[in-house]
Amino acid sequence: MKLMSKYNRIGLWFAVAAMVITGLVYYFTISYILNGQVDQDLVTEEKEVLDYVKSNGRLPAVLDLENLKISFEPSVAPVKRAFRDAAFFDKRENETESGRQLTSSVVVQGKLYRFSIIESKAETDDLAWLIFEVTLMIIAVLLTGLFVLNRLVVRQLWQPFYAILSEITRFNLTDQNNISKINTRIDEFRLMNDEITSMSSRVIRDYQDLKNFTENAAHELMTPLSLVNFKMDNLVQEGLVSDRQGVLVEEIYQTLAKMKKLNKSMLMLARIENRLFDERESIDLANAMCDALKQFEELFRKRGINVSTAIGSAEIVINADVLPVLLNNLLSNAASHNCQNGKILITVSQGYMSIANTGTNKPLDAGAVFQRFYKAAGSEGTGLGLTLIKEICDTFGIILRYDFHQGLHIFELTF
Repeated sequence: MKLMSKYNRIGLWFAVAAMVITGLVYYFTISYILNGQVDQDLVTEEKEVLDYVKSNGRLPAVLDLENLKISFEPSVAPVKRAFRDAAFFDKRENETESGRQLTSSVVVQGKLYRFSIIESKAETDDLAWLIFEVTLMIIAVLLTGLFVLNRLVVRQLWQPFYAILSEITRFNLTDQNNISKINTRIDEFRLMNDEITSMSSRVIRDYQDLKNFTENAAHELMTPLSLVNFKMDNLVQEGLVSDRQGVLVEEIYQTLAKMKKLNKSMLMLARIENRLFDERESIDLANAMCDALKQFEELFRKRGINVSTAIGSAEIVINADVLPVLLNNLLSNAASHNCQNGKILITVSQGYMSIANTGTNKPLDAGAVFQRFYKAAGSEGTGLGLTLIKEICDTFGIILRYDFHQGLHIFELTF
């Protein structure tokens, strides 16, 4: 739920609750005041009865008027003066209305009489409801006006926030574009925009420094690696290496090959992340896969790996220089993490490719398998092969998934 909607919903419920509570309090207050006015009228009528008895020494005539009734009856004991609500029967309307009654007593020529005065409250109730309805209408109009004004004003006030949020959403490190400044007179939003803009500049600068360092380090490592490899070749060609030294030299060659592969992977990652392969074209994936398989025929034969393929017609939109890297890394991963006399299953169809291989009998950590330098138990790889595959897939909009099923490690690509 959006912040503005949440705020408006809370405000609306509060306004409704406040209107209901205020209306009820206002209605009962008006009713109390009007009841007090009716009670004063009853007291006035009582005074007139008492004054009449005092002056004439007898009871006044019984009254049965449209809005007032006075009745008398003998009483054996004094009646305590009291006010209460009572029913008032209107003969003209032939209906019962609400009324207000005053009960008291009076002595006439030595006899005690109880008398009651009832006055209709129909007009006062109607007046109370009228005032109540008018008040509610005024409150409703005011709340509606405030709600509409609030939506317009709040939407306008929060416009810089949404503009900043839009800038943050579009922000991409690889684009190297800072978050734009937003013109606003609101201090909080201006401060937030200044901090975010400054932060984005620092992040881009640090990111670029890191990428430059990675790429430069990869370039610089090529020279000493090539030099070490050249001197090792000279050492072997001189024929002064014993059997024990030969084993050590072979291990050094393997380590150098691993370092070269790691260096190339780091350099390729830096180039891909720096968007140096933005050019794309539609490429025949079936032919590309067949070409890649030819390069691994000797390795597969050496390790006794049985390769089964189901390659159909398929086109993929990708950079022409990146596709061989993607396929070579997938096949290399399937071969290097396979077992002796294992198998590889390759499927290619329009919009889909999968490479499944035997290997360890336990699934890899699906949450970490594509992280940099992640290695399964017993793996001797560089830890960058799957990371490079994942980076290529993300760059070119390819969905990459890992699964383990019936002893097969499966990497699926959907494009």
